[in-house]
Amino acid sequence: MRTWRIIACSSVALVVAACSTAQMTPATTLNGLPPSKPIPAVVTSATPAGWVPVAYGDAQVSVPASFSVYYSPSFGCPQASFPGSLYVGPPRVERQPRPCDAGLPSISANEVVLQPWRYIPYSPVGVLPRLFALNGVRVYAVSAHVPSGVNVPERFSNHTYLVAPSLSVEVSASGPLAHRILATFTRSPRAVALAPGPAPSIPAGWHTVTFQGLSFSVPSSWPVTRTAQGFGIGDVCLTPGVSLGGRHVTLSTDLHNVILYCPYELPRPQPPTDGVQIDAGSNLELPPGLSFSTSCLHVNRLTACPATSPAYSILVLKVTVPGPSTPVLVSIGLAGNGLVARTILYSLRAA
Repeated sequence: MRTWRIIACSSVALVVAACSTAQMTPATTLNGLPPSKPIPAVVTSATPAGWVPVAYGDAQVSVPASFSVYYSPSFGCPQASFPGSLYVGPPRVERQPRPCDAGLPSISANEVVLQPWRYIPYSPVGVLPRLFALNGVRVYAVSAHVPSGVNVPERFSNHTYLVAPSLSVEVSASGPLAHRILATFTRSPRAVALAPGPAPSIPAGWHTVTFQGLSFSVPSSWPVTRTAQGFGIGDVCLTPGVSLGGRHVTLSTDLHNVILYCPYELPRPQPPTDGVQIDAGSNLELPPGLSFSTSCLHVNRLTACPATSPAYSILVLKVTVPGPSTPVLVSIGLAGNGLVARTILYSLRAA
């Protein structure tokens, strides 16, 4: 199994797209004083043609479209697959081994794990983590070295890690494509959408949509669908809560439950897309593990509490609208450089 190590910023031209640094400060208000730092950027050019960006929180990596992608908490005990597998947000298997780990062979040519950062992994004695800037993010590179006697599944024992404390994530990869995959590491559109700073201007060609006491702006070309069916957030026949799947607006009162019969789909990466979904009823199938932050945003005199988990390519917000007794769920697609999502978020206001 081939691994790689980053030595210094000046010597990794093939891996590092930029050697400048930028950090993102968590937002508690959107309409306030100008930020002390520039709005962070997503380096979209880091994604090679034919690859798909996969977001987790404020970070993302890109993998070939032929990879299998397994999302926590719904993936259970996935089976590794050729040519590659990406595990997004798995539990710390080295601390809490699952029954399936012992019998799960590593049959992927490439394996990638994107998960919360909790500590710097093991590294050889005398070898310190290397600090440099990768696509505008300060990261540490660590070559994992697991001492004998430590209970770690084989497929996790020889990874190279990138640790980004400012984004609270770490990503590890092994296999022939490891260096190319780690080179795609950058901020996610979520980091741009939620960054503090001035409100962006509404572009020409956008129009206002109103629903359940809420108004917002979207491109005029996006179709608007009104429904009473509670389908769920995102593509419920794949992993729910990952991607909206299209540039459109769905306005749902969620009065009726919907029973869907989904064909089996390979766990391929779901391309992120822009879009909006508003849900105002109780019969909505929520993604597993959905939870909301207690640090809410204040947008045009509205209170919007963003979901913290899952945090993939949909920004889900629980918005308190004057009038209705139940908060409205606003789901905004996170794609590209995140500026479309940021503009939609800033446009939210009471109708």
